[in-house]
Amino acid sequence: MGKKSGGRVRVKQVGAPKMPANPLADLAIPPDEMIHLPPKPDSNSGFLLWPMEQTFTMNYKNFTTIYPNYIDSNKTVKYGRRIAAKDAVSEPTIQDIHEALVRLNIRHVIQPHKGYSRDASSRWDNPGRILVDFEGALETGVMEIDADGAFDMDDAIPDMGGGGDKENSKGEGKGKKHLLRKLASIIPDLPGRQKWLEEKTKLLEEERLKSIKAEKESSKIKSGGSGAGGGNRKKKGKKKK
Repeated sequence: MGKKSGGRVRVKQVGAPKMPANPLADLAIPPDEMIHLPPKPDSNSGFLLWPMEQTFTMNYKNFTTIYPNYIDSNKTVKYGRRIAAKDAVSEPTIQDIHEALVRLNIRHVIQPHKGYSRDASSRWDNPGRILVDFEGALETGVMEIDADGAFDMDDAIPDMGGGGDKENSKGEGKGKKHLLRKLASIIPDLPGRQKWLEEKTKLLEEERLKSIKAEKESSKIKSGGSGAGGGNRKKKGKKKK
């Protein structure tokens, strides 16, 4: 292995050097215990068409878009509300809008994985959007064409309940904002929404009771610990001579 030469030792290396063992190897999570998140859904997939018999014949590329934010009374104009708050509804979902459009007999397409670009929270809390057939709404009489032969599809100007445009001030127009107000008036009476509100109220009540119970248990533990600690203390006094 080595030779002595003048008080020095020469060491000859034999073979490849051994790598030190990984000290964190025992802390690694086994593959079967790792958390595998589901893949992110494609935002361009999952279309649901109504009516279903027109799945292969409906051309929805020219349909107009409606997000739940447009008729949400809890949203500000900055985050997408397009009608007055008094005419809007609290936390509408695409399912609510779908049921309202079915009641109005208007063709539409549901895109559940889309989200309103100006409101990041809606992509998680209330995702989805709906493409609506305005020509079908014209046939049912829900909407009308203006004198210039065009629809009122202006999304940039929100309805604040008293604007200067024809539809807002006189209330005679039947454009997109009229359809939004119509949807918002139908949604509160939908059976599916009422059931959803009941379940939401029940969950909130259960969470409130759990929080109250947890607070009582924590306060009980604190009071018990302070009493036990105080009982073990020895009283100080003068030593007897």
